[in-house]
Amino acid sequence: MARDHIAGEGTTAAEATRGAAAAKAQTEARRGGFKTFSSLQNNRDYRFLFTGNLFSNCAQWLQFITVGWLALDISGSALHSILTVAVRATPTLLLGPWAGVLADRWDRRKLAMALQVVIAAFTLAFAILVARGQVDNIWYLYVFMVLSGIGFTLKQPVRQALVANTVRRADMANALALNAMGVTSMRLVGAALGGILIETVDFQWNFFVEGSLYLVMVLLLIPMRTPYQETSPSDAGRIRRASPLSNVVEGLAYMLKNRVMLRLLVINFVRTGVFMPLILLLPAYTQQSLNAGAGVGTAMIFSMGNGGVTATVIMSSWGFFNRKGILCLITLLVGSLVVLSLGLSHWVWYSVPIMALMGLAQTTFIVGNQTLIQMVVPDTLRGRVSSAWHYESGLVPLFAALIGVVAEFRNIGFAMTLAGVIAVGLSLWFLTRFKDIRALD
Repeated sequence: MARDHIAGEGTTAAEATRGAAAAKAQTEARRGGFKTFSSLQNNRDYRFLFTGNLFSNCAQWLQFITVGWLALDISGSALHSILTVAVRATPTLLLGPWAGVLADRWDRRKLAMALQVVIAAFTLAFAILVARGQVDNIWYLYVFMVLSGIGFTLKQPVRQALVANTVRRADMANALALNAMGVTSMRLVGAALGGILIETVDFQWNFFVEGSLYLVMVLLLIPMRTPYQETSPSDAGRIRRASPLSNVVEGLAYMLKNRVMLRLLVINFVRTGVFMPLILLLPAYTQQSLNAGAGVGTAMIFSMGNGGVTATVIMSSWGFFNRKGILCLITLLVGSLVVLSLGLSHWVWYSVPIMALMGLAQTTFIVGNQTLIQMVVPDTLRGRVSSAWHYESGLVPLFAALIGVVAEFRNIGFAMTLAGVIAVGLSLWFLTRFKDIRALD
């Protein structure tokens, strides 16, 4: 069925066999009911990675909250508040493909550790500048976020690939669900921590805490190993003997020849273009549409995090109640409808709780989409496919800027309504036309 379709769209027999084994393992993993933390219980090394990711994700959300409000404080501009955070994704457009190559050419664990050390170092350096009162111009924030974006672009494919390298195949879906739980739960912690620090102490403490959280992840990666990395020494040697450009071309050819893989990446485009900018829009949205401040914006993020955590608990405990392909398409549509409704809302009592549905839909989509991809892709190409999945995030500044420009000429509510209408239209088109995605289990 779905596996046969995948095998018929440019994959090799080995890849088809790998997909069949993955499906069988996943079926076995679903038996037995409630298994929320099975991947943590069964895989020692994933426990180190999962815990480290918690700290890194908390740092990331702390940064988002802090920079958005600091930009608004320095410039008084909603557009700067949006773009200073959004610009973090721009390095992905240039460096994304090469980040995937790095993840496939070199030891992923050591690469992740090195990148985290560098990111921690310039974050702590920026904290010192803020403490000295030297960050008095909005362009300091833009530079900091571009540097942060470079580090984020390089580490994301590595972190994604390490999940598959630290769990047995039967635990893959559960591990990815727990990984998403780490992101959503740390959205709550990071938002709460950021809001408390902003309200009680100066901004520099947010950055000191952020840098320290990155260093904790480095310590946790030291004892971790990658027992389920499938790339053989001969494959690794072949990849390194080829030029980086040849590695990029090889990964691109694999994705273009596999129609199902390509479509999984395409539907992720809507999530990237409409769902991801939502967090960046919240300072302007809460101020202009809801006539509220940082407390309400934090509550919206908290609500979204609750929805995301709920989704991951459901998926990690009982698996997917429906076929993952059609569930991805339905949750994409649901999230698009939420964005549309937020654009029309001027009520705190509606906008805060509806974000829980947004978190539920977005997280379910992400876990389903990533699981479908990671269960099929060969380990030799895992970094490059993961980088392609994250590459679309490089377009977030463009989408955020377009929404911000529309908001400047009209208002933020109109801009979000327009984005929601476009997303709903595309989601309905995918749902009706992508029969092969609907059939994926």
